[in-house]
Amino acid sequence: MDSMSDTKQVNLGRFGSAGLGIGLIGGLVSIGMLLSGDKIMAQSYLFAWAFFVALTLGFFGLMLLHHTVRGKWGLSILRIFEAGASIYTFGLLALLYIPILVQMFMGQSDLYKWTHPAVVAADQILKNKEPYLNLPFFTLRFALFFLLWIGLAMMMRRSTRKQDESGNVAEEQKRSSFAAPGLVAFFLSITFAGTDWLMSLEPRWSSTMYGLWWAIGMGLMALSLTVIIVVSNRDREPYKGLVKPSLTRDWGNLLLTLTMLWGYTSVSQYLIIWSGNLPIYTSYFVNRSLGGWNAIGFVTIMGQFFIPFFLLCTPRIKATPTSLAKVAGWILVMRLIDTYQLVMPSFAAGTRTSPMPYAQDILALVGVAGLWTWAFCSGIRRSNLLPNYDPRLKEAEAHAH
Repeated sequence: MDSMSDTKQVNLGRFGSAGLGIGLIGGLVSIGMLLSGDKIMAQSYLFAWAFFVALTLGFFGLMLLHHTVRGKWGLSILRIFEAGASIYTFGLLALLYIPILVQMFMGQSDLYKWTHPAVVAADQILKNKEPYLNLPFFTLRFALFFLLWIGLAMMMRRSTRKQDESGNVAEEQKRSSFAAPGLVAFFLSITFAGTDWLMSLEPRWSSTMYGLWWAIGMGLMALSLTVIIVVSNRDREPYKGLVKPSLTRDWGNLLLTLTMLWGYTSVSQYLIIWSGNLPIYTSYFVNRSLGGWNAIGFVTIMGQFFIPFFLLCTPRIKATPTSLAKVAGWILVMRLIDTYQLVMPSFAAGTRTSPMPYAQDILALVGVAGLWTWAFCSGIRRSNLLPNYDPRLKEAEAHAH
């Protein structure tokens, strides 16, 4: 009887307590090591944080995209988007960055070279960037980013829940009206955020493609995890009977589109920098081609683009939920490796002498993952997994059959 009842209803919230326990242990140990001056842990912690902030922003971007275009593909997975980009996940990630900010203000952080006055004084390029790259302005931007994202996410979530209760169709139009400019604000804000948190790890380097490139990776992360969650629970309510080939083809096509865009922006960024042939810009690729890092680059090229591209071009893969979930799992792992390659080579000339993961990398990743899982489950428990206000849900069910 217990087994039968377990198959009747999806209960994603049950993972929250386990995530909190694991996250508190791993997270507190990681923060303690970070604040004690462990330089490797500082890098590991930033890597773990960067992965989950990108995942959260991916959910946020997909939620805004759904409310803008109001596509059938997103209605059945909207609640997962909302849980992934809730006040719990955004609030948690804002809090988790505070230890890094504390170290920066104390002058003890080796993550960002531009936080050290002596380094800036000796480098004219960093001097020129000082009006933008300075701690007070950096912190102010950090606060404004999270206030914008939390405010917009709460507005969208509150509107869908309000329409659940009242059935007022005006809420739907209201969301569309806010989501379209919200999507513009999203891309602008993550461009500046990516510049602050990741690109400024190598402050002498810059790329105009960085924000869009990062955003596409976010979308791949979030959609891949969503597909895994839904397909894994396709035999349970409320997803039972909904996950059909025509619906999974939509998700597969979106994954294929994002994969192609990731490949396009990656090649474009490389070609623009290569054709410029300026040492200040090519340093990014030099750091990722020495000391074994080029092997990781090869893995991401093959694993993040070529393998999923050819798999997702196959109609049978997209029409088979389990096959699509496997491809989505593969993409999610590749996004983790790509984030590692994005962050860690910035420190290759100093403390990190090998591309192989350190124990601190695993500890920080497990700690932040546990806490993020708890925050996600806290958001998913707040409402039904499927909106009950919208007649398009019936259309989506028909679309799935």
